[in-house]
Amino acid sequence: MKNVIQILIFLCSTLHLSAQGSYFDASILKDPTGYKLRPGDRIKVFVQGEDDCTAESDLSSDGSINLPYIGDIRVIGKNKKDAEVTIQQAYVNELIFARPKVILSIIKYTERVVFLTGSVNRKGPYVFPPEVEAMNIIEVIARAGGFNDIAKKNRVYVTRTFFDETGNPTNTKTYEVDVEALSSGLNSSTSSRRFWIYPGDRIEVPERLL
Repeated sequence: MKNVIQILIFLCSTLHLSAQGSYFDASILKDPTGYKLRPGDRIKVFVQGEDDCTAESDLSSDGSINLPYIGDIRVIGKNKKDAEVTIQQAYVNELIFARPKVILSIIKYTERVVFLTGSVNRKGPYVFPPEVEAMNIIEVIARAGGFNDIAKKNRVYVTRTFFDETGNPTNTKTYEVDVEALSSGLNSSTSSRRFWIYPGDRIEVPERLL
């Protein structure tokens, strides 16, 4: 009986720790369907049992990779499994293989960064983890070492550039964020306790008047 109780305690502890992990962290947004391939990612593709069909390269600006016998295949915006299915189907459609088994590996992720300036302990770029889509501003600043002693926490500026479907910039907007209020929970609603930061954003923390 004692052993059963110990096992139950261990399982409960494990579940609690899992719930505290980054996937369940309310300050981090992840795509529930998995990481989506982006231009600049370096990937390796091979067909099981067909050594001459192995290819490794960076995804082009339009998210394509050139593969033996079938040419350029666009896999941007697909997760690993969907990209493998797309490539397998291309080999079937071109009558190269009847039932190919394609395996795709991500060798290197393209970096997506947020830039921090002003009164933070670590200025410069902060690189988002590959699978993260967005992060609460409180979390980003904490990972940059937090505010320094003269930071004006109630007036932080976030500059964001918007792009069209072809990747050309269309507009730039600057937001003023009261991070102090967000941190202390002074905002009334749960949704207003977060301000999401996306890759490419610039965070400027001014100094307060002494």
